[in-house]
Amino acid sequence: VRYTHVPGGAYERGGGRVNRAEAAAVVADVIRRLRNPRFEAEKSSLGIVTFNSEQQKLIENLLDQERRTRPDIERFFGPEWYEPVFVKNLESVQGDERDVVLFSVAYGPDAAGHVTQNYGPLNLDGGARRLNVAITRARSELIVFATLKPEQIDLSRAKGAGIRDFKHFLESEK
Repeated sequence: VRYTHVPGGAYERGGGRVNRAEAAAVVADVIRRLRNPRFEAEKSSLGIVTFNSEQQKLIENLLDQERRTRPDIERFFGPEWYEPVFVKNLESVQGDERDVVLFSVAYGPDAAGHVTQNYGPLNLDGGARRLNVAITRARSELIVFATLKPEQIDLSRAKGAGIRDFKHFLESEK
């Protein structure tokens, strides 16, 4: 398990609900892994988990752009690969596992540096279970990509076991 800080990212609240810098960092890591001959030789598998569907769609769109320009990676996304690459959000990943999972948080400081204490599904009852689902999808390696730093999560303002567990998870992986 590893935390990868994405400097310069910004969470677009409101209609966007994405972190473009984080999505780009995840996609760059996917491409690097898929183009490494060891990935194919070791029959590795890869999945991407996001906290929300908007970040999922952004990553899917960025991956689609890469796939159009890099036909050598296309085979990892289809049925010819024993476990195709997937991109799923927290609500839809239950039951799916891969050797390597890249987890895109998206939430974090906005362009002005302000962090709201709203972490989507983690704020809800059962948020801790949702977090558990996300971080247990990896068989051998989990990499958390986040602009958000654990010290930016204010437990006096953000309530819920899911948020508390998430903060402590990030602290343990820094």
